[in-house]
Amino acid sequence: MNDEDKNESFQLNIKKIPPMYVYALGGLGEVGKNMYIVEQGNELWIVDSGIMFAAEISVEGVIPSFEWLEKNQKRIKGLIITHGHEDHIGSIPHLLSSVSIPKIYAGRIAANLIWSKLSERQVPRQKIDIINNKSVIKTLNFKIDFFNVNHSIPDCYGIRFRSRHGTVVTTADFKFDFTPVGAKADLYKMASYGNEGVTLLLSDSTNAQSEKFSVSEKVVARNIDNIVSRTKGRIIAVTFASNVFRVRELIKIAIKYKRKIVVFGYSMDKIIKISRKIKYINLDEDVIVDARDMSKYKENELFIISTGTQGEPTAALTKMSDGRHKDIHLNERDTIVFASSEIPGNYENIEKVVNNLIKKGVKLINNHNYPGVHASGHGGMQEQLLMLNLLKPFYFFAIHGETVMQVKHTKTAIAAGIKKENTFIIPNGRKLKVYHGRVTLDDYVPTDDIYIDDTNLKGQSSKVITDRNSMSEFGVITITVGINSKENKIIISPELTSYGTINQQKNKNFITQIENTVKSNLDLYYASRERITFNGIKEIIRNSVREEIYQKRKTSPIVIPIVLNCNF
Repeated sequence: MNDEDKNESFQLNIKKIPPMYVYALGGLGEVGKNMYIVEQGNELWIVDSGIMFAAEISVEGVIPSFEWLEKNQKRIKGLIITHGHEDHIGSIPHLLSSVSIPKIYAGRIAANLIWSKLSERQVPRQKIDIINNKSVIKTLNFKIDFFNVNHSIPDCYGIRFRSRHGTVVTTADFKFDFTPVGAKADLYKMASYGNEGVTLLLSDSTNAQSEKFSVSEKVVARNIDNIVSRTKGRIIAVTFASNVFRVRELIKIAIKYKRKIVVFGYSMDKIIKISRKIKYINLDEDVIVDARDMSKYKENELFIISTGTQGEPTAALTKMSDGRHKDIHLNERDTIVFASSEIPGNYENIEKVVNNLIKKGVKLINNHNYPGVHASGHGGMQEQLLMLNLLKPFYFFAIHGETVMQVKHTKTAIAAGIKKENTFIIPNGRKLKVYHGRVTLDDYVPTDDIYIDDTNLKGQSSKVITDRNSMSEFGVITITVGINSKENKIIISPELTSYGTINQQKNKNFITQIENTVKSNLDLYYASRERITFNGIKEIIRNSVREEIYQKRKTSPIVIPIVLNCNF
């Protein structure tokens, strides 16, 4: 068989192979609840299962809907975790309560965080295959391998999916740190991927609006070390518990200056215990002391590591700032270092805490008055350009970020030489089809935001939350009507009851008007339909009441129809 015949045979064979599809159930147009899908034929692979923190009252967070995964249960081959941050692992207990996952693949620290999370939720422990940058997964349709990227937590991996239709790479969360405090990024491996050919690149857009190269974690550690070396009183370092590298460097600095460490915050305590267990943080038992024993030490012998960077009402730092903390009372000799950034939406809470701290006379250090005490775990435009030039993709898909971030990242990709028509900014649920080296837009799969709290692994859809908000703002109305389903007639006229929306004593005429409108519309429904259904009756009631109230008051209360079947 000559080369031309071989090529023709390959073309015929590849057309028989089902296309590869890539899409997101969460993580597009938002920062959080990351969940990406790569599938081909009878194989569906999930990448990450995260949570997004919600502004709604009484809601713990937002997770992706698993409706599509439940429908495709038999095709799921595994869940691959890029790293152990909450926006990538936070919904795993919820996922496992809905879907059976044959196998989970994760790095060491992510695996231990997942096991801890499952235990807290009383979800059965899952077997997790520990992966690293040398791991390879081979299946009928895919060869999957991994590469190290720099981030603010150890064991963060980009992933490459190779199929006969093309190669798809996702960067995970990344920055480029050339003097890292952890493992070095696999620059050579990324370059080799680029030389071998990358069909489609999915890339982290979080910090796309920053034109600067991110600061090295080693520089942050050096700056904080300088502060501690000149400080006589207590040091209170506030950072994200999930920033394991930062926490590890803070512990090293505390030990260097022979200070005892006090840990405030449940999540901080947990991450330190897990990191010690797997030997990512090394320290003797006597280095950490209980908060209740602080009085046994001089102020210059203490180094406090705390959560509370975002001004959370129940956080340790917030309680310190307003005098509610039972174990510590601040004074003008204390130095507080904010080794963190402000998350958009939290400015008001943070400012309140900062103002209270200033009133107490503490010395406050943050990235504004002392640049370099915090560094983002996400690369800016220059690092995104470097990733694009290493991997050299033919098609580009901006993920992990709000729309403004995706747009900026896409412009960077175009500036790097990718054709505009080969870039994609799409919503959650929109599929990309990878077929014979080409990537095109395809149809949609169902997606939704699911709101969860501490008591419910299944959660509530966005419609339920909308209804809750509507009830709290506009109230609830019930309409009770009695029917005889055998004779198909109304025997008890509609009766309205209002909860928090219409004063029934002062609006008797309006209420009577609504009841009469409902009755008239039901009479028309009965007269015009051969088949009367309970759902039909309820829909007539809802629409009639909503229209009357909106016309009069421009509000939209929740309307609950109560249909009594009275077959006397």
